[in-house]
Amino acid sequence: MLALAIGLNGIVFTIVDAMLVRGFPLVKDNDRLVMVQEIFPSFARGISFPDFDEWRAHARSFEDMCAVASGRRVAFRDQYGGRPVDLTMWTVSANTFRLLGVGPMLGRDFAEADQAAGAAPVVILSARFWATRFGKNASVVGSTVFVGGLPATVVGVMPERFEFPHQSNFWTPAVRTPELERRGPAGGGYLAFGRLRPGATVEQARVELQTIHRRLQAAFPETNRDLKIDVVDNAHNHAGPNGPLVFGSLWVGACFVLLIACANVSNLTLVRTIGRARELATRIALGAGLWRMLRQVLIESAVLASAAGVIGWWITSVGVHVWADATASPFQVADYTLNTRTQGYVIVITILAAVLFSVGPLCHIARLRAGTSTAAGHGVTQPVRSRRLAAVLVAGQMALAIVLLSGAGVLVRSLVNIVGADTGVRAPEQILVATIRLPSEKFAADEARREYLERLNAEVPAVAGIQSASLASALPAQGDLVQPFEFDGVPPPATGEQHVQVIAVTPEYFRVLEASMTSGRGFTRDDRATSSRVAIVNQSFVEKFLPDAQPIGARVRVAAPRHPRQLRQVVGVVSNILEGDAIRQQFKPVLYVPIAQSPPPLVHVLARARVSPDQVARALRADIERLDSDVSIEALMTLKASFAFDGDYMDLDHMELGKGAAAAPVFAVVALVLAAIGLYAVVAHSVSQRAQEIGVRIAIGAAARDIRTLVFRIGMTPVLLGVVAGLAASLASNRLLQSQLVGVSPFDPATIVSALLLLTAVALTACSVPARRAIRVDTVVALRHE
Repeated sequence: MLALAIGLNGIVFTIVDAMLVRGFPLVKDNDRLVMVQEIFPSFARGISFPDFDEWRAHARSFEDMCAVASGRRVAFRDQYGGRPVDLTMWTVSANTFRLLGVGPMLGRDFAEADQAAGAAPVVILSARFWATRFGKNASVVGSTVFVGGLPATVVGVMPERFEFPHQSNFWTPAVRTPELERRGPAGGGYLAFGRLRPGATVEQARVELQTIHRRLQAAFPETNRDLKIDVVDNAHNHAGPNGPLVFGSLWVGACFVLLIACANVSNLTLVRTIGRARELATRIALGAGLWRMLRQVLIESAVLASAAGVIGWWITSVGVHVWADATASPFQVADYTLNTRTQGYVIVITILAAVLFSVGPLCHIARLRAGTSTAAGHGVTQPVRSRRLAAVLVAGQMALAIVLLSGAGVLVRSLVNIVGADTGVRAPEQILVATIRLPSEKFAADEARREYLERLNAEVPAVAGIQSASLASALPAQGDLVQPFEFDGVPPPATGEQHVQVIAVTPEYFRVLEASMTSGRGFTRDDRATSSRVAIVNQSFVEKFLPDAQPIGARVRVAAPRHPRQLRQVVGVVSNILEGDAIRQQFKPVLYVPIAQSPPPLVHVLARARVSPDQVARALRADIERLDSDVSIEALMTLKASFAFDGDYMDLDHMELGKGAAAAPVFAVVALVLAAIGLYAVVAHSVSQRAQEIGVRIAIGAAARDIRTLVFRIGMTPVLLGVVAGLAASLASNRLLQSQLVGVSPFDPATIVSALLLLTAVALTACSVPARRAIRVDTVVALRHE
């Protein structure tokens, strides 16, 4: 159990170190790296390059700044030909890798000339892509590849394990085009990273950038007036604004488990030391010195702790590997390698554990040497002070277990509230979802995508076992782009521009999800690209934007995904379907448009099955692949499965909730088991020590009920004290988790009462075995030496 506690601590330390300290693999001084973004009125995040130029020129808190465009997928083909493949590419300013302190392991870095207008296109490959695509062939440097249909020269390969800022196959320099030089969101899409000067703080950089930002707002009110600036350090960039809280809580939980394990071992070693009281008393009588006796205990503790540390290190290495695989995401780069810091941490907590569980035995020997503790007869009675210490240790274990159980309970309930939220979709487990991405080179034009999607929408319903099918640009509970809109002929509100989520769907979409039209009409096959622009809104849209007006016939000017603003007439109102709310607690306003009028490159096929979805999945896959061999399925699952928690689709505040809610119950269960073992050991030893007393009680007429009450009083008294202390501590600790909780109070009575009942039940079970043993005590044997 000590090895398990050390292993859990090693795992959590590695995770915390990776997420909050190390940052990007191979990047130097991650703690001096900050990310800067502008928040646009549409809630989109990024920066415009002209603003970045101003920051880089005038911000004195930074050694330098670089700009990185959000990763986008482009068609890639090497010089040997073959079918182009869409891959993720990041566009960076030429100084990016120099700012990070990482250079290519093959070839050269980007030069300033590479981002000049009209410069020949160049790329730098990631080591992962270089190995999988080119078999680690060094001659690829200098070769020509085709990116987005245009030739580009490979000038370098980055070192292994380097990924920035997310997983990427290759990087290209940011060429200074007229579009890039345009201010505002149209020319944006970039993130800025800056390296602080030695001694500069994040707060100083934030204040300085805010000053520059206000100057830009005054100089360029049309594009910058409603922008906000966001400056975050490396830890918050990597793990979100609540990352330090989430991972800090995990670390505290792991430390609680270690303390419980140390208390257990301390109780056991104390019991062993008391059991050796006659031996120790004899050695004292023969002249053994105090240091010699203490040294023996220390050596025994060191051997035990060393063995636990070795096993704990193995648990750490296995656990970190499992965690890395389970939480892998292309959108989050973390370095989970076991380094010297992890080794040092495991060594330190192993030594600390040895010291902690040695204190009790050492104090007992010191008292024995001083003559304040005695051994008598064959039965060595546990001294009162030692019994009190054992009771305190048990109470402490129970208190820590309550804190972990209640914290895990509210986190798990939050996760359940998200996953089990009402989505407005009936029987989502019967809807099969296939996600396909159309190759960008083959389907670059709207007309090509439209023609393919029409054929796809006609083919899928014919698959055996499918009741109805539709296409959509987004799945329920995930959502699509949020776009600004305005009502035709109505001035915008004084509060600023209004925004709505826009989703492109086929006419069958609402029938597949079994949502109902509350007024107006649904889409039809006559709503084509050449017909009048129409839209359907949900009830939340009407309640928020048209509470006192007739929605049917309202004219809305809105941009559909990847299309400019167009005037659309609302022709129908549909019941609410959960779209775009990451924590799934409210139905947000949604505006639906015909997919024929806004054909997306990423599309989801939703097919409601008459039979089990597993029976039609293979046929659906085959039908889609037969329709066009260049189109592949990225994911195939039920709609219910897509509702599972996915940190990649969460808002920044809750992106790490899933990890916390998954790890916390593990800690709580381990703590509960360890506490139960510790309680059992203490009660069982107390029963064995008091066997003669119990025998006397039975001999003079004590009933089994009386003996059972005695044993349960021995065990449950420290349990109740621990429960009271743990309850008070959990009310304080759960408050710290409030930012992570969804639909549940940190003081949720049901969760706390459940934790109390579970702990009490486990404690009663741990006491029941020694109680049964006490009832069976043979009075003749117990009284033989009286």
